[in-house]
Amino acid sequence: MSTSTAEAVLHEREHATPHAIGREPGQKRWSRRIAVDLVGFADAAAVVGGGMIPAVVYSISGGLDVDWVKHLQMCLVCAVIVYGCLKNFGMYDTERLHDLPLHPTRLAASLGITFLAVLGLGLPFAPKEMHLWIWYAVWMGLSFTLLLDVRYAARIALARLTRNGVFDTRVAVYGSGIVASRVEKHLSDSSLGIRFAGLFDDRADANRVEGSSPDIAGRLDELVRMARIGEIDRIIIALPQSADARTQQIARRLEHLPVSLHVVTHIASDLVEAGPAHRVSSVGTVGLIDVKQKPLADWSRIVKIVEDYVLGSFLLIALLPVFALIALAIKLDSKGPVFFRQRRRGQNHRIFEVLKFRTMHVLEDGADLKQVTRDDPRVTRIGRALRWLGLDELPQLVNVLRGEMSIVGPRPHALAHDDHFGDTVDRYANRHQVKPGITGLAQISGYRGETETKEKIERRLALDLEYVNSWSLWLDIKILALTILRGACSKNAY
Repeated sequence: MSTSTAEAVLHEREHATPHAIGREPGQKRWSRRIAVDLVGFADAAAVVGGGMIPAVVYSISGGLDVDWVKHLQMCLVCAVIVYGCLKNFGMYDTERLHDLPLHPTRLAASLGITFLAVLGLGLPFAPKEMHLWIWYAVWMGLSFTLLLDVRYAARIALARLTRNGVFDTRVAVYGSGIVASRVEKHLSDSSLGIRFAGLFDDRADANRVEGSSPDIAGRLDELVRMARIGEIDRIIIALPQSADARTQQIARRLEHLPVSLHVVTHIASDLVEAGPAHRVSSVGTVGLIDVKQKPLADWSRIVKIVEDYVLGSFLLIALLPVFALIALAIKLDSKGPVFFRQRRRGQNHRIFEVLKFRTMHVLEDGADLKQVTRDDPRVTRIGRALRWLGLDELPQLVNVLRGEMSIVGPRPHALAHDDHFGDTVDRYANRHQVKPGITGLAQISGYRGETETKEKIERRLALDLEYVNSWSLWLDIKILALTILRGACSKNAY
């Protein structure tokens, strides 16, 4: 492909519709992990139903006095054991959604193991021993039937959804040589549930490995753009072994994106910095080194959204009287608006206006911004107290409900400071993989306020990236608790 042809393809790609890049307009995409977990919940419900229905029949027709609490506890224990057995048997494979396994023998074996585990606990209040064995037979048979029905229905539904592309993972490959072509060939396996987003490369035709010249979907900048707007889920760097340095360079350029990033496994794992340990995975028969996983994926994303909207709504309503008192104090203390708006960068570098209580005599939002320093004359009397207590950040609950911020996350910086840090601090852009937060791990660790030295911003960045890479609901709860206990009244807030 000539340079002019490549440029024409790139231009066409930049103006392509979502359908043109392998995605239906407005199509919703579902997580494979969540889909498999829902099948697991349905399996567990089938086991619980298989145990409860015979007990109800016994209590109505046989006059049996059932301890329903204990009986439900037994059914739940059975459900957990069955789920564990099926998981061990490989019945919850996210790569098999197009052909969800039924395996009646494995279902029966799981129920048999459960039967032995709970033998004697099934219906301890049966008036006759025969009733107990009849109960077990009915429970086993009914649970097996319900399990088979659930998985058969799930098999049909998931196969249809897979054909419609709702579980497709959009994978792009960086590289255009022999290695990349082999990866592309493996990605064409329709059973993998993958939509190939194309090969991307910056090299001209003369520099291609071994004269290979496949169609190029775009350059590196186009790959970055597509990943930022959510058109790509995974990126595979597929360069020849002789391009080790280039692989490292490309990986560093792509690691800030909210996608999973991989390198083909012929590259030595010590070439790419990826945290404490590298994981090895595969796509079909292609071995990969996982440089990083997509942050806040599957259930984590849903939990984070629920946390933000539920807690954000509650706090905003509960703090409305505090808002009114602060607004009155600001108006009485100095001239100017109650609220201050300033442009900041959020997830995927999207620019939004952060909302804060005004704490200064000036309203700065330009290319030349000076951070607030100790005894800064620009800060008002009320503003000094608000900043010390951290109350000036409360209006950002509105940003949370708008979907621009999270309650917990890396703190957003003014655009001028963000540009400066991005130019001077390595890997600074990686903090934009998630939404910024009202409070964060760096803030409760003492890195709040002015960052007058490079060492301070590097330490703050390290804590931000630690949060991104190790997010959990418990970590958010811990940060919120410590924000209340020690985050406010910080000696660095002025």
